[in-house]
Amino acid sequence: MTNGNFVQCSGVFYDSGGEFGPYGNDENFVITICPENPGLGEFIILDFTVFSTQLNVDYMVIYDGDDTSAPSFGTYSGGNNPGMVQASSTSGCLTVEFVTNGSGTTTGWAADILCVTPCQDIIANIDSTIPAMDGSNTVIADLNEVITFNGSGTFSVGDNGATYDWDFGDGTTGTGATTTHAYGTAGLYPVTLVVTDTNPLGCSSTNIINLTAQVGASYPGNPYVDAGDDVSVNCSGECVDIEAGFLDIGETNTYRVDEIVFVPPFPFDGLSNSMNTNSDDLWSDVGNLPFDFCFFTQIETLFQVGSNGLIRFDVDASDNGNAWAFTESLPNNSNPSLGEGNVFTPVHDINPAAGNAEEIAWEIIGTAPNRVLAVSFYNVPMFSCTTMLASHMAVFYETTNVIDIYIKDKPTCTTWNSGNAAVGIQNDAGTTAFVPPGRNTGQWTATDEAWRFTPDGPSVVDFTWLDPDGNVVGTDPVLTVCPTQTTDYTAVVNYTNCNGDVVTVTDDVTVEYIPPFDVQLEEDIDLCVGGEDVNLDVDINSDTAIYQWSLDGVEMVGETNPTLTVSTPNSGTYSVLVNDQGCDVIDDIIITYHDIPVIQNIDLYRLCDDVVLDDFTDFDLSIKDTEITNGQADVTLTYHLSQDDADNNANPIDTTVPFTNTVNPQLVYVRLGNTLNPNCYASSTFEILVDSGIVLEQPEDMVDCDRTGDDGAELFNLDIQTPIIMGVQDPAEFTLTYHTSQADAETNSNAIVAPYENISNPQTIWARVENNVNTLCFEYISFDLIVNPLPTIFAPTALEVCYDITDDITDFTLSDKTSEILGGQTNINVSFHETQLDAEDNLSPLAEPYNIP
Repeated sequence: MTNGNFVQCSGVFYDSGGEFGPYGNDENFVITICPENPGLGEFIILDFTVFSTQLNVDYMVIYDGDDTSAPSFGTYSGGNNPGMVQASSTSGCLTVEFVTNGSGTTTGWAADILCVTPCQDIIANIDSTIPAMDGSNTVIADLNEVITFNGSGTFSVGDNGATYDWDFGDGTTGTGATTTHAYGTAGLYPVTLVVTDTNPLGCSSTNIINLTAQVGASYPGNPYVDAGDDVSVNCSGECVDIEAGFLDIGETNTYRVDEIVFVPPFPFDGLSNSMNTNSDDLWSDVGNLPFDFCFFTQIETLFQVGSNGLIRFDVDASDNGNAWAFTESLPNNSNPSLGEGNVFTPVHDINPAAGNAEEIAWEIIGTAPNRVLAVSFYNVPMFSCTTMLASHMAVFYETTNVIDIYIKDKPTCTTWNSGNAAVGIQNDAGTTAFVPPGRNTGQWTATDEAWRFTPDGPSVVDFTWLDPDGNVVGTDPVLTVCPTQTTDYTAVVNYTNCNGDVVTVTDDVTVEYIPPFDVQLEEDIDLCVGGEDVNLDVDINSDTAIYQWSLDGVEMVGETNPTLTVSTPNSGTYSVLVNDQGCDVIDDIIITYHDIPVIQNIDLYRLCDDVVLDDFTDFDLSIKDTEITNGQADVTLTYHLSQDDADNNANPIDTTVPFTNTVNPQLVYVRLGNTLNPNCYASSTFEILVDSGIVLEQPEDMVDCDRTGDDGAELFNLDIQTPIIMGVQDPAEFTLTYHTSQADAETNSNAIVAPYENISNPQTIWARVENNVNTLCFEYISFDLIVNPLPTIFAPTALEVCYDITDDITDFTLSDKTSEILGGQTNINVSFHETQLDAEDNLSPLAEPYNIP
């Protein structure tokens, strides 16, 4: 031991003498030990396994923190062992101060150092049981029947190293997430499970799993069916009986009374709805049943509990007095002590006001359609004999309308009411009753006794056996079956209640076929036509074995060997019957050779370039689907960017959206697979191509004069426009045609040729230019043909001017005659020439001013 601060999560904390020596005289040490991860909530524990100092002179003080200013756990000296000390401060540290004098020493101490985290949340779960637990978390088993319990834990951090400890409620325990137990004594046993992790703090689950084992009881009064234990047969055709047990009930016009094993399904105390137990001889408030209970052919939905051990359905909220004196027997409607009741659990004079630990209570338990009304009288003193305590219970079952009465203790007080008591049920009229033997009015005592009242009129139960395909194979609980393979059979019971509701319960039993030898063909095989042969081998290595192969249920002539070779394309169900040791064993396999789809040559898919002339455009690949599949059924078509992807059926192109080519031209890879076996496929390719775009230049209108008759029509040489429209594009790659309408240009109809005479003035002409390779690629443009009328020349007067007599030369302004020549015409250019020929050819116009030499 030395002074200082340490981060340590393991090892042993010794005094200065170490493991084997004593500490020293005149010591004064202060040491702080801290955890590695205080930010995660980790803290130090010192677990002192040995402690001895000189009493009152050598002492230790332990502080809850990282220095001596922290709160102290206490001062320890002599044999006052600190035990397990746990840090609780945010630092997670413990500080130890040790002081000695010089008068002597002893052996000192040893303490284990632990770093721990706070306990995580742990919840224990009951996952399942065999036999299966019912909706109320009750597992029902016979005496000495092995029950399997499957539990688990839910951990907020982790389950590493968790342990599972079971208490079976009979003084025995078990361990492990799965454990088994058998009970040797009938009864109700609460089963608990505690899940513990490896935290040194001993962190465990604290919840209750609410599991009850009901052992050795009669079958419950709920609808149920038990298909029996699984059985086995050794040879094909060997038969065995399977037998189902179920609660057989009838209509409620009459009842059957049976004694049952005393195993109450619920505790006598603790039911949720208590009636006033401080007063004697009272009826409870009226209670509501959440289900229809059929009693003596009537549907009952209300009830009252009488404090003297009886229940009635013929309720009267205004009548709260429960009479007690009677000598009559059931049935009875003359004495209110009996006549006001329907169910007697038993009826006798008990006094809840005389005790302080008694309970009279009821509760609705379970879920539809398996709910019950439980009414319990627990430790109620007998009137006049208050040291005698009575405990009994009635249970009313939904759907089946069964009534169970459990009598834990029924003493007899002979000094009061002659000790009379009675158990049974009776109708509202008090004219019909059903009473167990020896339990009508009189003196009798009972302990751990139980009775069942079962409706026994015409049956309301329908029973059937079903095979694995759901076919009815029997209606008797005992069924003889002769399976040729392991087969599950289902027992089905339909219960029809008096209100018309039908409840169905089922249970399965497995008849396992265990032949003396094994015949095992492999799993079904899917191959492609043209694929490899399949070699089947069922040799059981017996000289006495006989083999016969069949195809689709028909014996294959001559195929009596233990092996069979199946070749393409012979699909079918291949079965083999092997006979040996007097047993037939059959197995089969389905071998299917699937067709490989066929892909014919796929045409080039070409489109015109789009608005952006870049050799890229959007292709709808699904347009090729019909061409590629070519009417073949059960095929799956995908498109890919490489042969590897096509072969591996990887990275298919999404054809629900347009595909834009990445090069031009581009190969697209096709995979056409058999839908039933994708490994049977064909692949191919086709090319997608973007044809060059067409760019047209806008030509000027063609204008001419009306020279041939003043009719607005002239011949035009349209071919003059061709090189203008084509621009720099190679005319060898394109065809240009002229049309008189846009519609004709779009459809390439009614082309016109040069020379062309216009038919209107002006007239629009449409030029269509299309790609010679891909005629779907075209553009069109328009221009007008305009014929202007010839102008009229009005003869002008002579243009006269004075001239210079010195040289006879002067200037003329010829344009002075323009307005006279035009005579008011507009939009006409006038030029002047020296000759007729120049004027006609518009050559050598005269400039102004013009002078005559």
